[in-house]
Amino acid sequence: MIRAVVDHVQSPQNNPPPPELTLALQCDQWGSLPEPGGVRDQRIGELSKMATALNVYRAVKGYRDAGGKDGKKAWRDSNPQAYQIYLDILDLRKDGTE
Repeated sequence: MIRAVVDHVQSPQNNPPPPELTLALQCDQWGSLPEPGGVRDQRIGELSKMATALNVYRAVKGYRDAGGKDGKKAWRDSNPQAYQIYLDILDLRKDGTE
């Protein structure tokens, strides 16, 4: 799923978002959970998958959209957790372990 999210951010016209990202973005947009009820009423594991997809999406998209060298440095300095996620993704892709 992580690879699918990254591929989607890098080339959305050629790579549709994975279902976990689509659902996470919809829930984020509408401020609701996927199923009626509270957090404990959701399908097991679904919120974790959605959170992972959304964190990866925001980190990769944020870095990509930051612009040139100065913009990326400013983004990195103001988003240390997202930048660490971005670095972790690069490591995963390099190792082929995602």
